[in-house]
Amino acid sequence: MTKSLILLLILTFSLSAAAQTPSAIEHELLGYLDAASKSGSYSGEYDEAKNTKANDAIRETLERAGKRLDVLHYSFPKLKEHMSVATSRDAKLRIYSWDLETGGTMHDFESVFQFQGASGSVQTWSATDDPESAGGYYTEIFQLDTKSGPIYLANSNFIAQSNIHGQSIEGMRISGDKLDVKAKVIRTSSGLTNSVDFAYDPFSLKDRPEELISFDAAKQQFSFPVVIEDKLYENGRVTNRLITYRFNGQYFVKVS
Repeated sequence: MTKSLILLLILTFSLSAAAQTPSAIEHELLGYLDAASKSGSYSGEYDEAKNTKANDAIRETLERAGKRLDVLHYSFPKLKEHMSVATSRDAKLRIYSWDLETGGTMHDFESVFQFQGASGSVQTWSATDDPESAGGYYTEIFQLDTKSGPIYLANSNFIAQSNIHGQSIEGMRISGDKLDVKAKVIRTSSGLTNSVDFAYDPFSLKDRPEELISFDAAKQQFSFPVVIEDKLYENGRVTNRLITYRFNGQYFVKVS
């Protein structure tokens, strides 16, 4: 095979990938998600090689296609039924999260972040690049506009086992053309941090929805419930009392 033919094949493949519509990308991702599910540990026919290949394909497709603005602006209506797709209000930050289908009572998730920088370029970042990643999934991105630019508060969830769940709220910023996923915008009694989290027994919720973190844009604050241990729920009972952090112009500080 001549060098010119090799270059032609590479160019043809690149143009084909670039010409792929967002709808076609969605269809491709759905196929990989189905393959991951069918070969996963919850299917009863676990095949590690096939599952790994499918999950790698999901991540690689999101990283490749995620560098396009039209993909960032596409709503992915069908994909949302099979993975979490959380987008900020200004549509400049999105997080795709999916179940790797490799866990037991503890679920393993992976996430790919997509964002638009100050130059207008769209880039991606994978949570697998962070060795401290807790492996949760993101359901919502709250946004607070400040003089120094938007602060994004991402709601992350994790499942340790059937009766131990957890949630966190994580501060993020887009600085120039880089995404800071550990923006220290929260002041606690222990000092500045990028996140606050809590664990709880989901059975203590009874009929209450599991959307436990709320954000009030008008009051510039976020809230989450007080969790206590008792004899019935040793892993944490969710109460009706709230802990609230309010923005003071520089940081979110606890007010109640």
